[in-house]
Amino acid sequence: MDVYSVSDVFNESDVPVLTFVEPKEFNDIVGSLVTSGKHVTLSGPSGCGKTTLAKKSLNDAGFGPGNTHWISGRDYSSATSIIELFSKEFSCEDNDQEILEYLQAAGIVVLDDFHHLDENVRNEIGYKLKRWNEQKIRFFIIGIASSSKKMLDIDSELGIRNDVYEMKRQEDDFCRKVIELGEKHLNIKISEESRRQFVLAADGIPSAIQVICRVACIRNKVLKTEVECKDVSCKMEEIKDGVLRIYKGKYHNKLVGLCKGKQQARSVHNTYFDIIKIISIIGKGEIQFQEIQQRLLAPIADPKEKAKKTTSFHNCLKYLPSVIEERGLDDAIYVNRGSDSISIEDPSFGLYLNLIDIDEIGQSIKLRRTGYPWDVAVSFAGENRDVVEQVKSILNDAGYTVFYDFDVQHQLWGADLRVKLSDVYANDAQYMVIFLSNYYPEKDWTNFEFEIGKEARGKRTETYLLPVKIDDVAIVGLSSNVGYIDLRRCSIADLTNSLIEKIEQG
Repeated sequence: MDVYSVSDVFNESDVPVLTFVEPKEFNDIVGSLVTSGKHVTLSGPSGCGKTTLAKKSLNDAGFGPGNTHWISGRDYSSATSIIELFSKEFSCEDNDQEILEYLQAAGIVVLDDFHHLDENVRNEIGYKLKRWNEQKIRFFIIGIASSSKKMLDIDSELGIRNDVYEMKRQEDDFCRKVIELGEKHLNIKISEESRRQFVLAADGIPSAIQVICRVACIRNKVLKTEVECKDVSCKMEEIKDGVLRIYKGKYHNKLVGLCKGKQQARSVHNTYFDIIKIISIIGKGEIQFQEIQQRLLAPIADPKEKAKKTTSFHNCLKYLPSVIEERGLDDAIYVNRGSDSISIEDPSFGLYLNLIDIDEIGQSIKLRRTGYPWDVAVSFAGENRDVVEQVKSILNDAGYTVFYDFDVQHQLWGADLRVKLSDVYANDAQYMVIFLSNYYPEKDWTNFEFEIGKEARGKRTETYLLPVKIDDVAIVGLSSNVGYIDLRRCSIADLTNSLIEKIEQG
């Protein structure tokens, strides 16, 4: 009996040899490779086995070291043109003709980690593929794509000269076959219950089933092929810490960042964190907004509190796409406004999200546990809109929510404005900022808003009304003893910094 180490059998970081199972796309890609003149484009999320599939299919199609040339996009992420990329790769002159000769001599040029290249370089390659096809140059392009961004914009005229494949999850049977091959080479028998849990947790991710089985073997002291068949049995819960450790370096800081919200924010609204937590609990590849909202509202009995939480939910959802992009997770999680859903594009990230204790992350970040859906509501005369918009933009960019009429036109349209605005200014904002100018006392709506705010102030134990002076104006009902900020003596940046301090301390 041949003896193998556990890492020879189960290894998520290298091309599996002993436990290689043909993915469903395998035969079709081999067919494309043996068809003369075809380019091949293979995309898919991290951990789905793209590079393994490429190497195995190239080998089956008769392409080896002598007629392939591998290039990693990671090595050329700073390149600004294909001339720069290929002249450095081939150590040749930076002219088209010499590069062309090297490409023609390469056989198939395998461009892995394509998504790491500069967007302009990717677009340039996409545009050149048709011409390269005519010049007997073939490319096998491999990289990550997601619903939020294409991997490659290809010249529409390329058409049938390029075969495009997208890898996603494999069937459960794929994972079962990996386990069976591992059992054979290590001379072990994994229990049926363990097998069921491992396949369920892996969710069709080739790298995940390798990780899970390797950790399970190590925890059962199977480090090499057993002399006598050994039973292996453990629950997924018992080994999840070992699995999480493998993915921690890649995803932990990004997940913490996702839970923190906007990069500039010093704290995150608890509703925002609750959304991320619910996504992790549901654990599906695609989750409807409605399902998240239902779970968010389920523990709340009071109708008014439900309404507040609903507003807070939609406020937080508005900023989620920009936070995802800021945290470098735009190829892992996608907010689809068209289908009102959130999808996990990277199955490996989904696995990490499902296994991690999200409450532990919640304890490591600062949450604003406020019952108010809006951090700030603003009241102002229309003539001062430009000032208010600057304040609002700075606060929004820093991750804070502002009730501002132009942002909620869809909510105000057709509503009884007196009822709606009364509710917002009385109950839904942590603070009400009133911008006092010569125009303010002349307007019916500002007088109405101020009266609501003044009444709400009397019912609260904490500070609520925050006056900002644009002009030297006295407002009936506002005591001269109330502290204010004077925009004639400080900048808008100073004002917003003070307001952020107020929100954070509140």
